[in-house]
Amino acid sequence: MGVAATPSLFRLLRVPPLLGRIFTEAEGEPGQNQQIILSYGLWQQAYGGDPGVVGRVIRLSARPFTIVGVMPRGFLFVDPDVRVWTPLAFTTEQRSDNARHNNSWVNIGRLRPGATVAQARAQVDALNAANLERFPKTKELLINAGFHTSVDRMQDVLVRRVKGTLFLLWGGAGFVLLIGAVNLTNLVLARATLRRKDLVTRLALGATGQQLARYVTVESVALAVTGGLAGLAVGAAVIQGLARIGLDKIPRATEVRIDPTVFLFSIAIAVIIGLVLALLPIAELGRVNVSDVLQEEGRGGTAGRTRRAVQRTMVVVQVAFALVLLIGAGLLLASFRHLLTVDPGFKGEGVLTSSIVMAPPRYSGDGEMRQLMNRALGGLRAIPGVTGVGATTVIPLGGNHSDSVILAEGYVMKPGESLVSPLHIRVTPGYFETIGVRLRRGRYFTDADREDALKVVMVDEALARKFWLDDNPIGRRMYLPRSPDDFLKVGEHADWMTVVGVVGNIHVDDVTGNRTVGAYYIPFAQEVSPAATFAVKSDLDRATLISGVRRAIAEIDPELALFDIRTMAELTDASLMSRRTAMVLSLGFAVMALFLAAVGLYGVLAYLVTQRTREIGIRLALGSTASGIFELVLREGLILVAVGLIVGLGGAVALRSAIESQVYGVRSFDPWVIGIVLLTLGAVALAASTLPAYRAARLDPVRVLSA
Repeated sequence: MGVAATPSLFRLLRVPPLLGRIFTEAEGEPGQNQQIILSYGLWQQAYGGDPGVVGRVIRLSARPFTIVGVMPRGFLFVDPDVRVWTPLAFTTEQRSDNARHNNSWVNIGRLRPGATVAQARAQVDALNAANLERFPKTKELLINAGFHTSVDRMQDVLVRRVKGTLFLLWGGAGFVLLIGAVNLTNLVLARATLRRKDLVTRLALGATGQQLARYVTVESVALAVTGGLAGLAVGAAVIQGLARIGLDKIPRATEVRIDPTVFLFSIAIAVIIGLVLALLPIAELGRVNVSDVLQEEGRGGTAGRTRRAVQRTMVVVQVAFALVLLIGAGLLLASFRHLLTVDPGFKGEGVLTSSIVMAPPRYSGDGEMRQLMNRALGGLRAIPGVTGVGATTVIPLGGNHSDSVILAEGYVMKPGESLVSPLHIRVTPGYFETIGVRLRRGRYFTDADREDALKVVMVDEALARKFWLDDNPIGRRMYLPRSPDDFLKVGEHADWMTVVGVVGNIHVDDVTGNRTVGAYYIPFAQEVSPAATFAVKSDLDRATLISGVRRAIAEIDPELALFDIRTMAELTDASLMSRRTAMVLSLGFAVMALFLAAVGLYGVLAYLVTQRTREIGIRLALGSTASGIFELVLREGLILVAVGLIVGLGGAVALRSAIESQVYGVRSFDPWVIGIVLLTLGAVALAASTLPAYRAARLDPVRVLSA
C-alpha cells in the first residue's frame, strides 16, 4: 500500500528518516513529485537493509521514482500496511473552487501548546462558515446537505474501530487481576491463621512486632513477585500467538513486547499487591495477645469468625467477577456465531480479488484506461478454469469506499432532510454475476453500456426504497452533480442516468451491513476510474489462480503492478478479525476467571473444613450422618456461589450498555446465554465444593476427638 502525502507531513509528525531525507516543499508541485520514501519493512524485505538504497530508482505503475529516504522501524503512519510514501502534488484544478466539494483528503495538524481539540474544531467551523458566505447561491444547499469537517484527535481516529477490543483487553485483564488478588488475599489470610500461633510464640520469645511485620511483608511480597514473574513468562508466550487472532491489526500492536518498562511495571504491581496483602496479618499482629490466641485455638474467637467472614466475602466477589466475564464472553461468542450466518449480499466462494492503478503519464486519458480495462478483462477470462470476471472501484469488505450525493428525478426532500449520499461505485459487466450479487429487478450491465450509449445506473434495494418506496424504479432517472453549482442546473443538463436494474444490498463496510443509505452503480465504461479491483472466479487453487492472474496482466502491461491480492473469503475473514479477537480474548479471560473462582471456592471450603474439624467430629459423634455433613459443607459452598451469582447479575446489568455496543444480532441479556453461563458456573462451583464436602464426610470422629 502506498500513501501520497504533502511534504509537510513528516515535519509535522516530527519523525526523522532512518536514512536519507524527507520531501522538500518543491517536490510537492506538479511535475516535481517523482520521489519516494520507503518503510522500514519494505527496505528490509526488498533491499535487505542496504544502506546504499538512497538514490536508486524504482518504478510504480510504470512511473520512475527516486528513493530519497527510509523511515524508522516504529513509523507506522497511517496504516501498518503502508509501504511507500510519495509527494502529493495538487493540480490547478484541485486547488480551484470547483473542487471544494471534494472530501477525500485527510488533513492533519498539530495543536499549539495549550490548545484543545474543541478550540480547533470551533476555528475550523468558523472557517467553513466564512467559506459558505463566498458562495451564496449554494449556501443553503450545502447547509442542508450537512457538509462539515470532522476534527478529532489522531489517536481517537486510529483506534476508533478497535476501541471496543482495547476496552475488553483492559477490562478483562483488570477483572482477572482482581480475582487473582482476591485469591491471593484468601491464601494469605489462611496462611496467617495457620501460622498465628507460631507468630505469637515468636512474640513471646522476644521478637518485636516490627520484626514480625518485616518478616510477613517480605514473605508476602516474595510470593506476589514470584507470581508476577510467572505471569510475565506466560505473557511473553501469549504475545507470540496474539497475531494469529488478529491483535496485530490493532494500531501499534506489533510493538507490544515484554520490554524493561513492562517488566518493571509488572513487578511494581506485584510488589504493591504483596504490600497490600501483608497489611491484614500485620494489622492483627499489632493488637494480638497470647490469651486471645489461646482462646481462639480452643473455641474459635471473634477474630477467627471475622477472618472467615472476609474469606466468604472474597469468594462471593470472585464468583461475581467470573459471572460478568462469562456473560460477556458468551454474548460475544453468540454474536460471532450469528455474524457467520449473516448474508453479506454476495457469494465470494472461489473469487480472487486484485487491484491496479492506471497512473499517468502511461494512462492519461479515459480512452486509454478503457482500452486497458477491456484488454485486462479479456486476458483474465482467457485463463483456463476461470468462470467469471469483473471489476469494480469498491470491493465488498475491502476497507475503502466513496460516498457521493445523487439526485432522483421527482424526489422531493422533506423539510430539514439532508441530501442522500450513497456509495458511488463503478463496475464492469460481469462483476455482479462473478461475486454472486442477486438481481432484484431489471438487468445487469452489459457490453452495450458503452461511453457513447444511453447513460445508465443500477441501484441497490436500500436506495431504491429511499427514493421510490415500493414503486418500480426501472426507467426512473437520476443525476450525479459533480460540484455544488451543478445542483442549480438540474433542469438544464442532459446527463440524466436511467435506472436499468436493482440489485440486493451488499455489506461494504463490514459484515454487519450497518450502512443503510445504499449504493448506486455506474458502468465503468461511462465513468472511468484510474483505480480498479478485479474479481476473478475459478475452481483453481489459490496459488495457481494468482499465478495465472499475474501472468495475464503482465502480458498486457509488464509494468502494471497488481496489489492487494486476496480472496473474498480472506476479505470476509479480515472484516471479522477485530470481533474474533474480542471474542477469543474475552473467552480466555473468562476461562481464567472461572478457574480462579473454582480454585478460590475450593480453597476456602477446604480451609473452613480444616478449621472446623473438631466441630465436625463432635457432630458425627453426636449422631450426625456422613451425608448430613456432606450436605452441610456443600450447602455452604453453594450459598456463597448463589450470592455471588446474584451480585454478578447486578454487575452485568450495570455494564449492559458497554456489552450492547460490542454484540450484534443478540440481546445484551440473551436468556440462552445467561442460562448456559449460570449452568456452567454452577456446575464448576458444585465440582469445587464436592471434594471438601466429601473429605469432611469421611472424617473419623474417634481420631478427630482423640487428636
